[in-house]
Amino acid sequence: MAMVLLATDFGCRTLTEAGEGATELAGHEVSGFAPEAGGTCLAIVDSREIWRRSLTGLWSRVAVAEIALQSVVSVGGTIFAGGMDEAALVRFLPNGTGERLDGFDETPGRGDWRAGGPPLGVRSLAATMDGAAILAAVHVGGIPRSGDGGASWTPTIPILWDVHEVRGHPTLPNLAAAATAVGLCVSEDGGQNWRVFSEGPETPNSLAVAVLEREVLFSIQDGPFASRSQIWRWRIGGQAIEQVRDGLPEWLDGKVDTGWIAAGAGRAAVLDRGGNLWLSAEGSAGWRRIETGVPYSFGLAIL
Repeated sequence: MAMVLLATDFGCRTLTEAGEGATELAGHEVSGFAPEAGGTCLAIVDSREIWRRSLTGLWSRVAVAEIALQSVVSVGGTIFAGGMDEAALVRFLPNGTGERLDGFDETPGRGDWRAGGPPLGVRSLAATMDGAAILAAVHVGGIPRSGDGGASWTPTIPILWDVHEVRGHPTLPNLAAAATAVGLCVSEDGGQNWRVFSEGPETPNSLAVAVLEREVLFSIQDGPFASRSQIWRWRIGGQAIEQVRDGLPEWLDGKVDTGWIAAGAGRAAVLDRGGNLWLSAEGSAGWRRIETGVPYSFGLAIL
C-alpha cells in the first residue's frame, strides 16, 4: 500500500487510503523530501539538517548545513542541498560535513539571477537517473546543469522562463522535466536543451511537476497567486499535453505549489492549497481524495 508523506512545521505526517498513520519526526519542522533508490527517503529538518528515513520507518540525522536549506537530492550516494535564502549549493561529505560548491557560485550568467517574490534560492534539485547530470532550479536563475559531480555548472534554460521545479525520470537517463511560468519544459538530452509544452491550458503558468514511468504530471494555475489550479500531463514521446481528470475536479482549490505533486510506486499524489489531498490508483488514473483540511505542507513524497 502506497504511503504519502507530508512535510509540515510539526513533523512528517503519514497517510494511506486506510487513513492517517503516525506523525514521524514530531516536533520538528520538515520542509522537503527526496526519495532515494531502494525505498529510503531524505528530508530537510529544522531548516539546516538532513535526515534519512529507513525502510522500517526510522529516521536518522545524516548531515548538517551552515545555511538554511530549501532542496535536497541524492546522487550516487552523495547528498547535495540547495540554499533557501541564497542561491548556494552544498555537497555533503560521507561524515556529514557540508562544503559549499564554488563552481555553482561561478555559474556563467549568475549576475543576471534575481529574486522573484521569495528570496533568490535553489527551489528544487534533481538528477538524471544515471547520476550523469545534476539540475538546479534557481528562482529566478534558470536551470544550471553540472555534468561533473557539481564541480562546474552551465546555464541551460532562459532565466525569464521562471523555473519553479525540476525532476528527472526514474528509469530513462536522458529525460527531465520542469515546471515554469511558460509551461511544461522537457529535456531529452539530460537537461542540456529544453522544449516547451504550453498549448491547451488557459494560462501556461506551472509551479509543480512530477515524473512517472510513462507520463509527466504538472500543475497549471490561473496566476502566481492562484485561486484555482488544474493538473495536466504529457505522455512521454507525445506531441501534446492534456488535462488530467478521472476523479479529479476540473479545477482544484487554490494553487498546486512546488513540491505538491509526488510520484512513486507507480502512483501519484496531489495537494492543493484548499487542503485536499488526492491519490491516484495507478499512474495518473483513478484519483480519489484521501484527506481534506490539510494544513499548509512544504511538500509530498510517495513511498
